[in-house]
Amino acid sequence: MNTIKPKISRKRLVIFSVFVLISSVFWFLSAMNREYTTKINYKVEFTDFPEDVRPASAVPEQLQVTVKGYGYDLIGINGNSDPLKISIKEYAVKDKNDKSKLILSTHLLSNKFFPDASGISILSVDPEAIVFKVEKLKVKKVPVKPDILINFSPLYMQSGEITTEPDSIIISGTDKTIKNIQYVKTEKQKFKNLKDTLKTNLKLKKINGVKFSSEKIQITIPVEKYTEISLNVPLQTKNCPDSLQLITFPSEIKVTCKVVLSRYHLIKKEDFTLSVDYNDIKNEHTDKLKVKLENCPDFLESVQITPEFIEYIVERTH
Repeated sequence: MNTIKPKISRKRLVIFSVFVLISSVFWFLSAMNREYTTKINYKVEFTDFPEDVRPASAVPEQLQVTVKGYGYDLIGINGNSDPLKISIKEYAVKDKNDKSKLILSTHLLSNKFFPDASGISILSVDPEAIVFKVEKLKVKKVPVKPDILINFSPLYMQSGEITTEPDSIIISGTDKTIKNIQYVKTEKQKFKNLKDTLKTNLKLKKINGVKFSSEKIQITIPVEKYTEISLNVPLQTKNCPDSLQLITFPSEIKVTCKVVLSRYHLIKKEDFTLSVDYNDIKNEHTDKLKVKLENCPDFLESVQITPEFIEYIVERTH
């Protein structure tokens, strides 16, 4: 008798469970055939603002959409993972009373929501209208500055100015945003062991709230092989009274510098001006005078003079 009762109880439990399952299915099917109204948050992204304006305040990132539909149509409708892109140029209009505002009536967007769902009615969109406060954009032309670090292979050097194309760009933004911007920089870049002229594109470093007419520039770094050259240049004297003669020892100064091979033939000692100043004797009461390099070709590198200080004597003229 004891073994029969558990078997009967288990049989009753199975039958009960089947009835519960069948009832649940009928309830679910009945529920799916009824109409419901629900509110859903829908992600949005507002794009295509007129080129001469920019939002002056935060822009909504979602709208609340009230929908109606049968249960089986509403299953799985929980908003959207990717924001719906809404063109301001297409849907917004200027406020007739305030030119700094754009107004968008959200009922115009009803056919944009849930494009893949059928049997759903859009009852309303909250808010009914969105007011965008906008600012007029200013434009300004500023130079481009490369933010670069460079070094060269042995016996090579920079042979001219680093140039960029374009050398300046147009920036646009609110007056407050751009008024203190004097130039724009490229993203930081290192170039190592250069031994030939380099041409490459560099991205411009972005500035929040500022639009660039170009996102990148081309930079040219001229590179050539160099040689070292030495010349003896006559030393000139300055500010010596006519009644005196300033005699220097030595009378010529050795100049050593680096020059690229293509300009080697251009170097002449007449291109250099080296001098000592008689006034330094009066002002500093020194027994040696400092040699000053007043002029030399601007394409030279590592210019050195020997000696840097010279001895002298002062004699009266007849």
